[in-house]
Amino acid sequence: MLQILKRNPLAAAIAVLMHLVIILLLVFGVDWLNPPEQPKSTIQVVQARVIDEAKVREQVQRLKEDDARQAEAKRTTREKEEQRLAELKRKQTQERQRLAELEKQRQVEDRKREEAKKQRLEEERRKKTAEQQRLQAEKAQKAAEAKQQAEEQARKEAETKRIAEQKKREEAAAKKAAEAKKRKAEAEKRRKAEEARLKAEAEKKRKAEEAKRQAEAAQKAREAELLAAMEAEHNARERDRYIIQISQKVVRSWLRPAGISDGLKCTLRVRLAPGGSVLAVSVIKGSGNGAFDRSAEAAVLKADPLPVPGGTLFEQFRDINFEFDPNKK
Repeated sequence: MLQILKRNPLAAAIAVLMHLVIILLLVFGVDWLNPPEQPKSTIQVVQARVIDEAKVREQVQRLKEDDARQAEAKRTTREKEEQRLAELKRKQTQERQRLAELEKQRQVEDRKREEAKKQRLEEERRKKTAEQQRLQAEKAQKAAEAKQQAEEQARKEAETKRIAEQKKREEAAAKKAAEAKKRKAEAEKRRKAEEARLKAEAEKKRKAEEAKRQAEAAQKAREAELLAAMEAEHNARERDRYIIQISQKVVRSWLRPAGISDGLKCTLRVRLAPGGSVLAVSVIKGSGNGAFDRSAEAAVLKADPLPVPGGTLFEQFRDINFEFDPNKK
């Protein structure tokens, strides 16, 4: 509270003054302990021997009205005073609220200033650290550049020395190369002569072997062609034989539907597993009669398993097409 008074002396003085005014009004303004005094009558009593009763009643009525007006005036004065006191209390409450709000704003501003101070100190510390890091980086960079220059100078000196030695070696090597070239030319001449002789002999031998290989290859090709033709003919005969057996077995398993005329036939596609098991059957060329086509499919399923060859020839029977013609003998 002392801090509030120190920061807002004018508001504190106004509040104290208002409290003193209220206390004075309460002490001197209204006497609540004494009952209200009756106003002294200003009516002069006239001694009369004859009393007019109507006038007496009128006089009494005026006295009552005066008393009522005085009581009303006092009541109005009291109500106004009460309203004034209530207004003072309201203003005091508002003043306390305003002071509390000012204190709250001061605390918020203090926190903001403290936070700003912390941020400023942190920013200064960060800048100082960054500056130190920059100086260290510059120092390290200068040291690295000096080291690099020293290394570059040493490299140049070493390169100059190396070039001189290389030139000396190259001159010696050139002399040796000339001598070696001469010896090499003579050796190359002898080598080419020997190579030509060996090449001629090798070519002669190669041609003889090539002729022999061609003759043997031609003989093997004729034999392989003959064997392939014989195998193909055999496989064709076997395939036709098994197709006939399949067709016959399917025809034997066929049940003629009622009302089917003679002369109908259709082409079936059958997928088979090793051993002749029927995997699927379908009509690829119908007879024009649905009942006949369905009976042909049923006959294939009823004839399962179908006769098929073994070995590599079976691969030709995994998916076969054959004509179903129950009229064929």
